[in-house]
Amino acid sequence: MNSIQFWKNWQKASRLLYFFSISILLFTVVAFIFFYFKGLENVVHWNILAELGEVPFVLDYFDVGQETLSFPSKTFTVTEQFLASPMEINLIGNYIFLSLFVFAFVLMLSALSSLARFWYLLSMGLVILLLVTFNLELLYNSSNRYFTMALIVLYAGLSYFFHAFRPDINIFKRFLSFFLISILLIFVILYSTKVNTPFLLLASYRTAGAMILSVVFIFMIAYEIVQGFLVLTTSSKSPQALKNFLLISLIYLANVLLVFLHNNKVIDWEMIYISPFVLLITSTFLGIWGFKKRLEGNKQIVDFEDAGSFIYLGLAIVTLATCGQAFATGNDPMIEVLEDAITYTHLAMGLVFLIYVLVNFLPLFKQGFEVHKVVFKPINLPIWTARVLSIIIIAALLVLKNFFTFQQANAAYYNALGDYYAFDKQYRVAESEYQMALAYEYRNHKSNYALASLALWQNDNERAALYFKKALAKNPSVFAYEGLSRSFYDGEHFFDAMFTLKEGLAKFPTSGELQNNLAYLFNKSNVVDSTVLYYEMAVKNARKSEVPASNLLAFWAMNGKEQTIQELLEKPENITYSSYQANVLALKNVLKNKKVIASEEITKIDLPKDSVLSNIADFARLYNQALYQKAKGEILPLRRLSELDENQADIEDLLFADIVQEYYKGDKVITFQTLQAWSLGDSTDKKGKYYQLLLNTLLKKEATEKVDISSIKNIAVDGLKQHPVNEEVLTKAIEILNQQKQEDKAYEASLNAIAWRKDSPVLYQLYILQALKVGMKDYAVDGMKILQKLSPTDYQRFLPTYQAKLASIEKASAGFQ
Repeated sequence: MNSIQFWKNWQKASRLLYFFSISILLFTVVAFIFFYFKGLENVVHWNILAELGEVPFVLDYFDVGQETLSFPSKTFTVTEQFLASPMEINLIGNYIFLSLFVFAFVLMLSALSSLARFWYLLSMGLVILLLVTFNLELLYNSSNRYFTMALIVLYAGLSYFFHAFRPDINIFKRFLSFFLISILLIFVILYSTKVNTPFLLLASYRTAGAMILSVVFIFMIAYEIVQGFLVLTTSSKSPQALKNFLLISLIYLANVLLVFLHNNKVIDWEMIYISPFVLLITSTFLGIWGFKKRLEGNKQIVDFEDAGSFIYLGLAIVTLATCGQAFATGNDPMIEVLEDAITYTHLAMGLVFLIYVLVNFLPLFKQGFEVHKVVFKPINLPIWTARVLSIIIIAALLVLKNFFTFQQANAAYYNALGDYYAFDKQYRVAESEYQMALAYEYRNHKSNYALASLALWQNDNERAALYFKKALAKNPSVFAYEGLSRSFYDGEHFFDAMFTLKEGLAKFPTSGELQNNLAYLFNKSNVVDSTVLYYEMAVKNARKSEVPASNLLAFWAMNGKEQTIQELLEKPENITYSSYQANVLALKNVLKNKKVIASEEITKIDLPKDSVLSNIADFARLYNQALYQKAKGEILPLRRLSELDENQADIEDLLFADIVQEYYKGDKVITFQTLQAWSLGDSTDKKGKYYQLLLNTLLKKEATEKVDISSIKNIAVDGLKQHPVNEEVLTKAIEILNQQKQEDKAYEASLNAIAWRKDSPVLYQLYILQALKVGMKDYAVDGMKILQKLSPTDYQRFLPTYQAKLASIEKASAGFQ
């Protein structure tokens, strides 16, 4: 038990720092796993590109005598596509793994001061070399190395102080000293740097050093899994230990070999391959005990408690943080370098370690001894020869690939630099860095996609298409397929865009995003069956399935038959997505037989607090709701929304929806006034003619509508709003207004009425009498002339009333004088 829980006998300070470091290592593993499974979506994601469609429909029908009048209108549909975003810079991921790197660096620096003199000097030389690779002078746009030199003096000086003068100070206090210095340096950089994002610069330029440290650590632990098998099989002292050890080790090495062959494109079998990073994480945790066992015979060089354990954890954190950064930044050359490092070393070291065990301890196996306890006390073949042989095998594997892994490492480094300059908006420099990466690995996805993104920012679709196509050469992604298709589509190469999506679906058959976009293109080319098929497939496969579900409704709103629409509305889905709800309302609007939905409640819309319609889906939903609910539901603040500068693109449609709701449950005067103004705006315009026709239709309906006056609570207010041209309502309303001494308001109501109904003798008579009442004799005279032309019979019948009223007014006027 003590060999497993080896920290129990440590000093409290060492144990405290060790557990804290283990917790940081666990956090690093969790962060790595998070970014690993997120994959390319760490830097690329799906945007939604929405467009409005218009579907003409009849909002209402009015029976006027023997004639049926219609209220022609339009409803909006929302059709959406998935749009691959440009390559983004994962600032959070870079900062997380830079912080972990700094922690690990401080941890290792604290431990190195406990090494024996020769190894201390050697390791500090490597630390200085590592600091030089960070190019810290770039923080100040300078070519001198003053800041780097100051940093070396500070870190190396304190380290030497601990090593030579105060070796009695424990590891925790050393760590705390280096940590506080690092915090101080962070603030100095933050407040004195000449660049915008200094820590992103450091995260980028540390890439080379981090990869080198990672490869060293991976080589260190490459045989830990085989050693773990040795511990597992020999601990029980079973006579079958040798057989079990050989069997399980050979199965493991066979799987590593398959991973190696698959990664190098030698085989492409339909099977599940072990991820190299599973091997790395497993070896890392097994190595905690394995590294301790290795150092038991080298305490004069490095003590495990004071230094070895912390150096190991520091390297482990650096390695896993580097792996995490590779995935967080979508840097596929770096991922492949690390995969190669893991598979090459685990294959070579695992095989050689197996041979090393057999050569040295075969007799002990036969005697049933616990071989794992003496595995680093060889009888025939020293452990260093096994390491040398492993290096030779690894070198041979690299030769077989023409040292392509080194080229990928260079590409990974320049990709990291390109990210920094792209984020800093130094696009020309960023482009040159990505081009350098392509010079080392021309098929890598990261560089090509980033260059395609830069081309799109410059509206260069042809160049973007070129780079998207290159991005598909080695590590294709659904995002690159969509980007290529989009570049073709925007460049008016419709069939190339469609072919690209089909090719993408052949590679990624369950991509709902590509299926949705292909359905969109089929719809554009009027291929109905394929449109429906791919939209339905996209609903099942797309991560955001509400998008194709919404598109399917939009398609049926434009193309569906009455029965199909009814069936869709009878089986509603509980999807609150704004575009989906907008298209549901569009379906309801175009449905001729409204009985299927007549009894439903009107859904209340939650408007944005700032009243800004942030997207066209919100606008379409609001507009469609206003038309659909007609006399039901709440009055929506459409006119107020139309007055906001942010909503000016939709102002006319918002006002149209507003006059519809005003007509059905508000103030018809506003409806008539607005339609009249629009129709007079340009009488030759198609819209102007439509508005005039609509105004005439509504007025004709109002002129013949029978109204139950007794049902109107306030005729002078509500009556005039809802029935402003009804003769009976207007007569009663004017009478009430005159009684309330509101003659001017009564005059305005009569004036509005004759402005819209020029064929009503009754309304003219009301207007003439009210004009006389407010002292506008000239207007009354003009009104009599119009009445005479309109209806001579009504004129003769009304003339005595007019004359009597006129005489009464003149007499009252004379008496007043």
